[in-house]
Amino acid sequence: MQTPILLISSSAVHGYGYLECNRDAIQEFIAGINTPLLFVPYAADKNEWDGYTDKVRAFFKTLDVPITGIHRVPEKKIFADHEAIFVGGGNTFRLLNELQEQGLMPQIRASVMAGKMKYMGSSAGTNLATRSICTTNDMPIVYPKGGFEGLNLFTYQINPHYLDPEPENKHKGETRDQRLAEFHQMNDTPVVGLREGAYISINTDFASTRELYIGGINGAKIFEQGKVPYEAPRNEKFKL
Repeated sequence: MQTPILLISSSAVHGYGYLECNRDAIQEFIAGINTPLLFVPYAADKNEWDGYTDKVRAFFKTLDVPITGIHRVPEKKIFADHEAIFVGGGNTFRLLNELQEQGLMPQIRASVMAGKMKYMGSSAGTNLATRSICTTNDMPIVYPKGGFEGLNLFTYQINPHYLDPEPENKHKGETRDQRLAEFHQMNDTPVVGLREGAYISINTDFASTRELYIGGINGAKIFEQGKVPYEAPRNEKFKL
């Protein structure tokens, strides 16, 4: 089921190598791409961009897909020479801030929505693809001056790395469910709690069709304002 937008909860999953848990979905996503995959390492510290890109390159080499770091590409070639973009994980606030400062947010969205570029995100890159980054788990280590709005490719919210409540856990801080309930005290946008190992694939017309597919392992939970959270269907298309 090839779709142009692939949103992964996490690149690191217990028992798997980097990105290996969702290897099949990634392989399907990149099918037909004839240019290097454009990687965005901006969720990491600037000093780590090259090393991060090399890490991603090592995985995609096993799929015979070359990788180009966006920070090594002249701006005029970013969208002209690449058919797909992968936005990696790290700190979501830092990622959004860097893309805002470079003025790349509108161009990325326009390219994806026009069908000129596929979009793959993991963790922070998945947060970036949603309506806003307000359901990230990250600390706001920098304030994006352009606000918290995401690319709005997925017009709802996602909470990557979602963890179910553990009643026997001795830690009595807020659970993820409680945090998302707080979000719905102030917002009415549905949230997908995407467990590690799971992914969402959608088309660019999601805003009108609301049709998505959740695959991988562990699945997801849906949170809607005023409703009891419920388990999302797995391995089949459904409407949210």
